[in-house]
Amino acid sequence: MLAQPGKKLIVLLTAGLLLAVLLMVISRFGVLIFLLFAALLVFFAYFFRDPERKTGKQIVSPADGIVADIDEKRNFIAIFMNVHDVHVNRAPEAGKILRVEHHDGKHYSAFGKRVCENEHTLIELESNSGKFKIVQIAGVFARRIVTYVKPGDIVEKGQRIGIIFLGSRVELHMPQNTKFVVKRGEKVKAGETTIGVWLNAVD
Repeated sequence: MLAQPGKKLIVLLTAGLLLAVLLMVISRFGVLIFLLFAALLVFFAYFFRDPERKTGKQIVSPADGIVADIDEKRNFIAIFMNVHDVHVNRAPEAGKILRVEHHDGKHYSAFGKRVCENEHTLIELESNSGKFKIVQIAGVFARRIVTYVKPGDIVEKGQRIGIIFLGSRVELHMPQNTKFVVKRGEKVKAGETTIGVWLNAVD
C-alpha cells in the first residue's frame, strides 16, 4: 500500500519509465533515461510504502524510528525517522483533534539543539483521559509535511494522521497520568509499538 501523497508521483514516474522504453528504440540515451526513471520509481515506491499495522495496546508510537530523546518529568518523547523508515505518522490514542497548526521555520538537523526552530506542524488530540500534542518536524532534507487530519476530526488509535517527506522527527507530549515503557535508542513502529501506559489503566 502506498501513502496517498505519493500515488500521483508514482503514476508520473511510471509514465516516464514507459516513455523511456520508447526512447530506447530511437536514441542511445534512452537507456540512461530508463535507468534514471527506474531508480526513482523504486526509491519513491519504497519511500511512500504504507503497510497495514496491528494496533498496539495502551499508548502507541506516532512514528517509525529510533527514540532520540525522552523526558519523563515532562512526559515528552522524540522519535527520529531515518530515510529508510516508514514515514506515515499515526495517532497515539483515540480521541478528537482539537487543533492543527503549521509553523514555518528553518531546516536544521533533527538531532541538533536548534530543532525547535524548524518548520513543524502541531496536532493536539484530546482522548478520554488526557490531551496529547504530536509535533511533526521537518529536518535538513524533509521539506514537506502533510497532515491528514483537521480540527473536529475523531480518530482511532493507530489511524494515519500525516506524513513527513524524507525522514525527520516526531515529538509527542503525553498527559501527566501516563508513563513511558520505552528507552532512548529503542526502535519503535508507528501504531504498533506501545511506548506509554495509562497510570489509571483505561486501555
